[in-house]
Amino acid sequence: MLKWSSLIVFLIMVGCSSSDSGESNEDTSDPTGSVPDNGGTNPTDSTLTFTIEENPDPSVSGMAEFTKYVSVLGLSVYAEAGVEDAYVLHAAHVLAELLDNDEDGNIDDEVLITELRNRQALVPMFNREGSAAENDFFENYRGEGVSAVLYGTEIDPSQPGRFGADATIEEIMHTINHVGHREIYPDAFELEPDSSLLTAAMDVARGGQFVYHPGTYPDDAWYHYDDTTCDYRCMAIEYLYWAQVTNMGILNDPQTCQGIANEWEPCSPELLESMDTLVHALITDPQYKLPQLAPDGSYGPAANP
Repeated sequence: MLKWSSLIVFLIMVGCSSSDSGESNEDTSDPTGSVPDNGGTNPTDSTLTFTIEENPDPSVSGMAEFTKYVSVLGLSVYAEAGVEDAYVLHAAHVLAELLDNDEDGNIDDEVLITELRNRQALVPMFNREGSAAENDFFENYRGEGVSAVLYGTEIDPSQPGRFGADATIEEIMHTINHVGHREIYPDAFELEPDSSLLTAAMDVARGGQFVYHPGTYPDDAWYHYDDTTCDYRCMAIEYLYWAQVTNMGILNDPQTCQGIANEWEPCSPELLESMDTLVHALITDPQYKLPQLAPDGSYGPAANP
């Protein structure tokens, strides 16, 4: 669920067992990569593993309540105490997979990763909505690298991205799209009315340009998001998510298709390509280098030379 107060979209996640001691927790279950910003090409180092460390920024405004930290390809995942270690690592893997989608050891879009690093993009994780850590973050965070947060009640690493089970892919994708793609490719991904290829496609998919929720959508609409608190920009970022995960095949099963039909109809890649030609052309256009493969929660460039 999104909350677009000050353009903050909420990232959401759930998980397994954790250790809340001050010791670092190394992820040894899968090969992973993490790299600093080296100013040139962005190869991942498959000899490294994602490691949960103590929060390196407790003195930064809004960051004091986080106790766990993972560096991911020059970006950051922060979590408060109580968020399971397995969930934190799951977020790290998904973030990496969305940035190096073919897991060939090279970040897919150097312009994107540079923008995300410059804005210090991060994934904040909280136990629940309204926790003390979340309240402190929303009241005091002054950066520009957050578009969503993740709750420990909505992550399931065993079902990456499955609708209703694991919102990790959705919410991390929101952050990458909003903090990154919208900034570097505004003609394609800006969120205001009449501003981009994305919003032009969405106006067709919704059966018209509705700056506010229309109450009832036209019969020929196939995107009819039903959250009346979601404004136009919110609708656009959600639309981009629906299109991307549909194209990845994440929604393509009868139970999911039935469960989301009240909001989104083209739930298979084939339906998306035939029904929403504009957005399909946009998200598969190679110049934007959007991820095409569904993350499985196991980033392993060493296994994909």
